[in-house]
Parts: sequence; structure tokens; C-alpha cells
Amino acid sequence: MTHDTWSLGDLAAGTGVPVKRLRYYSDSGLLPVAGYSAGGHRRYGPEAWKRIRLIRRLRALNTPIATITQVVTGERSLGELVSTELELVQERLAELRWRHATLASLDDCPTEKSTMLPP
Repeated sequence: MTHDTWSLGDLAAGTGVPVKRLRYYSDSGLLPVAGYSAGGHRRYGPEAWKRIRLIRRLRALNTPIATITQVVTGERSLGELVSTELELVQERLAELRWRHATLASLDDCPTEKSTMLPP
């Protein structure tokens, strides 16, 4: 290992991401290869550490690999992705608030069958 490049094993050990997953990210174009060792093994530069951190955060949010690929290739900005996701979260929160209020109001309703059914 040189001081400015790392192997997949080095990245895996340093990030906690399995080698197999890092290889998938690399094969998918998500993880930029800085070069190759004398033995033909992929080597990764400092950018790989930042990229892995970004990928992990986006995957933790269930962002699809295809969308992450759009972000890292510049086809879509991270700001645009975040803005869109925040809008979706706000919509979901509004829906959940309504659901919570409706359930709370139902919780206050009488539970006896005789009061709920017509005579």
C-alpha cells in the first residue's frame, strides 16, 4: 500500500464495508479507481473514502443505487436529490400527523357495541 492509494481490503477495513460490496460499487462506477498495483489490483485514492461515506449515507436512506449513480456522475445534483427527498418526507409527515389525529379522535369514541350500532 502506498500513502496515497489503498486496496479494496484497506478500504473495507477502514470503513467497515465488506470487500464484496465495495467491489460491486467499483464495478458499478460508483467508486473511482485511482490506478492499479503492479499485480493488477485496483487501487483507490482519497476520493474513495469520501465517496464511500456518501454512498453509505444515501443507502441508509434507502436511496437506490441508480439514483446514487446519477449523483456521483453529475447527472443529478446532491442538492436536487436532498430537496426532492425532503419534500417527500414533509408529505409523509403531514399524512402521518393526519393519521395520528384521526386515530386519537377514534380512541375517544365509545367502544360499546350498543352505542355504535343503530337500535
